[in-house]
Amino acid sequence: MKVIRNIKFYARVLGIWGVAVAVLAGCGEGQISNSNTNSVKNGKWMDEIKEAVVSILGDNYWPNKQLTSEELETETGIGQEMYDDFLAEKLNVETDIDMMIILKAKSEHLTEIETMMNEYRDALIVKYADRPQELGKVQASRIEVIDRYVCYVQLGADTGDAAEKGDEEVLAVCQQENERAIDIIEKTILNVS
Repeated sequence: MKVIRNIKFYARVLGIWGVAVAVLAGCGEGQISNSNTNSVKNGKWMDEIKEAVVSILGDNYWPNKQLTSEELETETGIGQEMYDDFLAEKLNVETDIDMMIILKAKSEHLTEIETMMNEYRDALIVKYADRPQELGKVQASRIEVIDRYVCYVQLGADTGDAAEKGDEEVLAVCQQENERAIDIIEKTILNVS
């Protein structure tokens, strides 16, 4: 009898722990987190930055797929140990390359991340050399360092009409969208930091 009572007791304790684990696991849902302190706060800052860009660009903000830290490293070579927080989104279609990457660099990796983003951009220029619309977006992309944030914007949305007028028009349209994005990113970071 005592053995059965002990089993029932431990079953209840395990059940309570199971519920507690499930509840705690759901608490962070939808928030970006990592092993660094203030990661939830940082994630909210990244959300604010994205919301600001979307509010300025509206329907011209096309990135719709968030990259994981592993996908970001595969794309750029930048490992998770180099930054405190990140936002990386790209259009989930192979035929278009709109993207935005924002990394809150660890101080000791700031210059290295900026260099790696420039190398990533150079590799995209080579990759899309024979595709004028995509190449225009890459050439018009901006890399900007604001405080500890390294920002890479490669936006432009629909460049179909611009392409009919020539490659220079595609470049101009994309540069304008990227400039608008960088401007609001800078204002948001400087207000949030």
